[in-house]
Amino acid sequence: MKTIAKPFIFILWLTFLYSCSNVPQVSRNKVIGSWKMDKMVSIGAITDTTDQKAIAAQHTSSDLSGRELKNAMVDAQKGNFSKLADVYPYFKDVMEFRADNTASMTMHGNMISGTWKMNKNKNGVIFTYSDKTKILKLSIVKVENYSMQIEEKTSIGLIRISYKKDNKK
Repeated sequence: MKTIAKPFIFILWLTFLYSCSNVPQVSRNKVIGSWKMDKMVSIGAITDTTDQKAIAAQHTSSDLSGRELKNAMVDAQKGNFSKLADVYPYFKDVMEFRADNTASMTMHGNMISGTWKMNKNKNGVIFTYSDKTKILKLSIVKVENYSMQIEEKTSIGLIRISYKKDNKK
C-alpha cells in the first residue's frame, strides 16, 4: 500500500504545480464585438530598463512628456479622455473585432483597419494594420461578456484599460 501511495501523491503534486503554471486563456468568441473605452488606470512603473528604452523609442519627438501623460491619465481616470488622445500616441477609444478576423480601431479619431488573431498563448490579441506597416499586441487581463481589460506598457509604466461592449452595432 505504501509503495502505491508515494507515486500517486507525487503525480498529484506534479499535476497541481502544472495547473498553477498555466496561463489563463481567453475565448475568441468573447473578444469578438465592438468595444468602447470605459476607463484607464496606471498600475505601476516599468522597472526593466530595456522595456523603458523600447517604449521611449516608440514615441516620436512630437509626443509630449511623461508628466503630461500622467496628467492626462488622471483626467482619464475621471472619465475625460480628450487630453489623453493628444498625449498617448496609441490611444484606442473604440475597437471592433469581427468573426472573419478583420478588425478596426479608432486612434486619435482616425479609423484604422486590419486583421486580428489570438496570440499563441490565447491571452492576447495581435492586430496587424491593413498595409502591414505596424503590429499592435494587446495583452488581455480579463474578458467577460460585456467587459474587457487590457494592459499596455507606456513611457510612464503599465496601464490597464477597461472596455465595455458597445451594443449599438
